[in-house]
Amino acid sequence: MPRLIDADERTAQIAAASMRVLERDGLAGLSVRGVAEEAGIATASLRRAFPTQHALREHCLRLIEERASGRIAAASQHLNARHLVEDVLSQLLPLDSERRTELIAQVQLGVLALTDAQLRPTAIRLNEAVGRVCSSMILHLQGAGGLGAGRDPEYEALRLNALLDGIALQALWPDRPLSAKAMRGLLSRHLDELALP
Repeated sequence: MPRLIDADERTAQIAAASMRVLERDGLAGLSVRGVAEEAGIATASLRRAFPTQHALREHCLRLIEERASGRIAAASQHLNARHLVEDVLSQLLPLDSERRTELIAQVQLGVLALTDAQLRPTAIRLNEAVGRVCSSMILHLQGAGGLGAGRDPEYEALRLNALLDGIALQALWPDRPLSAKAMRGLLSRHLDELALP
């Protein structure tokens, strides 16, 4: 008797396959046939879970946000403000293969969202969530005395967001990627500098 797979398990299987396809083949590979083949399921099964390509793309962006939110919630256990901030912000960098895959998928879908009005709200929401994390961490530093006197928290949150985006994109270059150590070092040095007036 064949094993029955519940809808949540099937959705997770398809989403994981979609991320792998995006990382390996880019947007051109994110077809119903390509994802079904990667997931090892029939195209009809994929279409039951995601009736349109848009639904599949949107789910990928939501999944990236959910995973990052889960990692951030788990990282928020430090008593020391500086360690907490550094740990939380590290969750937004491609420090391991899972986060690298998510970032590649996010970049691919984010570029598509520039011209796809249907996908744009989901991509914007994900980008705004990163901005909120940066703002929250700057305010956390400020409350703990880790933000130098005279620094504008709103400006510093924007600058931090830009730094994280830049580090993340630099880490994706296959011929000269930033190592996890280099990414952490850049973030740590920036946080050190934020404490200065």
